[in-house]
Amino acid sequence: MDIYWIADKKKCGPATVPDVLSLVQMGELTPDTRGWHAGCEKWMPLRELPALADFLEEKPEPEPVEELPPVPDSAAEERPPEIPAGAVRVYLPSPATRLLARLVDMALFMALLFGVIYVREIPFIPSLLPSGPVVWIAFIALEAGLIYFLGTTPGKALLGIQVRPVGEAPMTLGRSFARSCWVFLSGMGMMISILPLFMMGYSWWILRSRGITMWDARCGTLPLQFKPTTLLRQFMAVLVLFFCFHVFSYCIQPWMPAFVDAVEQQSPEAGKTLHKWMQILPETPEKKA
Repeated sequence: MDIYWIADKKKCGPATVPDVLSLVQMGELTPDTRGWHAGCEKWMPLRELPALADFLEEKPEPEPVEELPPVPDSAAEERPPEIPAGAVRVYLPSPATRLLARLVDMALFMALLFGVIYVREIPFIPSLLPSGPVVWIAFIALEAGLIYFLGTTPGKALLGIQVRPVGEAPMTLGRSFARSCWVFLSGMGMMISILPLFMMGYSWWILRSRGITMWDARCGTLPLQFKPTTLLRQFMAVLVLFFCFHVFSYCIQPWMPAFVDAVEQQSPEAGKTLHKWMQILPETPEKKA
């Protein structure tokens, strides 16, 4: 999305959302600098623009602005340059919406994986546990392929999010794969122990303070919404998480005895904890021969 702004009583731009956020972070622009993008009816502070409202929440005293250029109207010749007459308004998803979409994608993948393991009656394989590298390599490859071919994933599609490249560069398979890898490294902490909780919190702070995640800034991508997230979509996402958790808990039952034995050999205390956890899981009925 192209954004224009007023500096020294002159119209400047266009610039992309990440570029404008960077200018604000560097102090060259302020959240109260007057700006405009397609879909707005008048010039307004950058912090009030729909594309930037979630990222520029601070509201200092507005600077006086005089002799603003006329507001663009429907006439094509009076619009800011390079803004098509049929421009579509887009939104930046909030950090909470992005996190929810990520959790839904992970839950769906785990439910699908262990659903196949359960149906095929695959014996216990340590490398296919949720913390195993083989599992997450497959997750990265699947996510990269979906974003490259469809521009979204199931969790993102449920919440109306699409991943688009910034600028004129196309979304290549290499760029999509690199983005998924960086998300796994810097956003999910490679699923090592408690590192994911720390990295998710750090990524959340980076997104709130800089307006763009580390992986999107590095890969030149940006998640966009063409409609704001509704409560219905959020409720459906929570239902999907709840359903996937029960499917995963049910399908992993045949593996649990062998898994607990393997854990007990390394740590008896961890084995006791797993025994207690198994008591709250739904029982899996024995299959008839």
